[in-house]
Amino acid sequence: MLSQQRDTLPGLFAADGEEQAGYGTIKNVALGSESCLTLQPDNSSVTFQRCQDTARQRWQLSQIMTGYLKITSEALAEENKEYCLGMNSSAAQTEPTMMECTGSGFNSQRSWKAAINQASAVSDIVYTLENKYRNDLGKKEVLGHSNNRLQMVATSTTNDVSWQLSVPAQVATRPVIGNKKVLLLHTHYSDRPANDLAAIKSAVFGSGTDFSSLVSAVRIASYGKLLLSGDTVSDIDLGPRPAICSSSVVAQAQTLARAKGIEPNNYDYVFVEIPSTSCSWTGLAATPGSWIIGNASGHKPWMWQHEFGHNLGAPHATSLEGCTTNSLGIVQLDPQCRKTTAGDPSDTMNGGGSRLYPAPYLLYAGWLSDAQMPQIDKPENYTLTPLFNTPNEGELKGLRILRRDGTYLTLEYRQPGTGFEGWASSDPFVNGVIVRVASFGSTVSNTLVDTTPGSADGMKDAPLMPGKSIDDVLSGKRITLLNIDARGAHLHIGTLSDANEEVKVPVAVVPEDFSVVARNNDGTVRILNGNASTGNEFVWTTLAGSGRFGLQAEPSGPMVSEVRQSSARAAFPGGATGQARYQLTVTGSHGMTDSKIVTVTVLPPQVNINGQESLAPGEVVVFNSQDNFEAAKWHWSLVNGSQTVAESDLAVFELDGQNYASGTYQLKLEASS
Repeated sequence: MLSQQRDTLPGLFAADGEEQAGYGTIKNVALGSESCLTLQPDNSSVTFQRCQDTARQRWQLSQIMTGYLKITSEALAEENKEYCLGMNSSAAQTEPTMMECTGSGFNSQRSWKAAINQASAVSDIVYTLENKYRNDLGKKEVLGHSNNRLQMVATSTTNDVSWQLSVPAQVATRPVIGNKKVLLLHTHYSDRPANDLAAIKSAVFGSGTDFSSLVSAVRIASYGKLLLSGDTVSDIDLGPRPAICSSSVVAQAQTLARAKGIEPNNYDYVFVEIPSTSCSWTGLAATPGSWIIGNASGHKPWMWQHEFGHNLGAPHATSLEGCTTNSLGIVQLDPQCRKTTAGDPSDTMNGGGSRLYPAPYLLYAGWLSDAQMPQIDKPENYTLTPLFNTPNEGELKGLRILRRDGTYLTLEYRQPGTGFEGWASSDPFVNGVIVRVASFGSTVSNTLVDTTPGSADGMKDAPLMPGKSIDDVLSGKRITLLNIDARGAHLHIGTLSDANEEVKVPVAVVPEDFSVVARNNDGTVRILNGNASTGNEFVWTTLAGSGRFGLQAEPSGPMVSEVRQSSARAAFPGGATGQARYQLTVTGSHGMTDSKIVTVTVLPPQVNINGQESLAPGEVVVFNSQDNFEAAKWHWSLVNGSQTVAESDLAVFELDGQNYASGTYQLKLEASS
């Protein structure tokens, strides 16, 4: 499908709010990691000193105007006035100092633009800093240093002008939220009739409860933040079919709608469905924008989803294939990877049919907040919940990692649903984490990363699977999917300094539930064998039965409630019965854990007699014992009234009817191990 782009590039920061990083150090790459930018006691001059984690060495960057930052010191945060790092109005003065943020002079004197230094050889992301006032004077300068002090110097990309600092984590967005009206124009040519109107309206507006229309797809994907509704105007005669393909049919159809008393400018979107033409495209849309043309394809809901994706600001998506793996089998996201047009089963903008939009589009359209899809920098564990499940407070729907070229690595997790997300339960796209490279500006781009290069299924098994990692060279991060459970997809984001570390996904393996028979005098011990588990640390704990039952780390050891090894001794004191529950918790890489529980039922000893209840004169009957333990001693007693008439210590009791008078007898058995 074709798309037409219009709109201008928004600023680096969204205009609807200020995002700021916390206080942190500012370091110059050339001066090393032990040297920190430091506010001097005069509260004006700034130099470099050995890092000591003081308030005078902690700085904050926050928005001062669209695309620019102010730099403030924690040491001055409690002052009555706010102070910013800025430039003197004199063109000859090249050393920045602290000044009132809203004092005399120009706001541009305190305004700094942070740009990723893509030419730096440092593995971490570093920045150059330009001062707006100096740029407005025509100075081609960036912030550097001289004689241990800050200095504006000639523009370059060396380490002397490269800075390690915390920049506010905010991307360009183009929010599309609220109630929006659609005008559907149903047209025909003088030599070609209109297409089926009912099918077109169903594909666009649906029934309100369907899982196939554009309106439903947008409602679900936006979590109800964008609600489309609208009107239809039919019988619009476009005259003869044009010889060329052009978007001018939109303006023509709007003019004809006005002739029918309908003002298109009262609507947020105009959709035009035309009969079949010689045009090669199925649909055409503004990217981003507010119009769509369907070329005899308006009965296809996926066409409207695809074209509306263009309206949101998404061009056609791509894929990243052919990445290499290192000696540990970890995929390397580096310049060896190649961008292709191979289909993305999870994105309607690249062959994904009616699948709902990927997470980068949701963030760009304002359907996900920064808190729901944050930028992450520090090594930590994260849990993603299914992307299109109803969001709960504190849940993460996506993650983004800033890369040195200004793009983002994004992560999302999906689960099967009704209609649009009707994946098979075995599909890799709902059993792993989807990795993408996205960029945000005048449009939002998506490139699906193939984390299984060389597989026979191509991009159909692209997601990152549990226990697998991918290294992103441009962000210096290693992404590991630890495991997936009912809570979501558990990830560890680390640095490439972890490159030689073997990832251990914790797996706890415990015995099946079992029972034991209590002894009257002596205790009973059973081994809880967890040696088949995988991990770095193992802890057995008593969950139920504590006080009567417990654990032992070794024979004759004390009774405890916790044993820190893969196998433990479950101890049951003599005469005690009931139920005990023991849990094995295994810790693997990056603090991830897995737990399993085994339940042990402690039964009282029990013995039963097997044999017939009556016998004829002269008949011989053999009685057997049946017990729930391994009996080694038996004592049989045949009682008539109060008199014991026969006894035996054998395993069985033989009764010969000819030796006893007719009557009622009791046969008693005591057994012991």
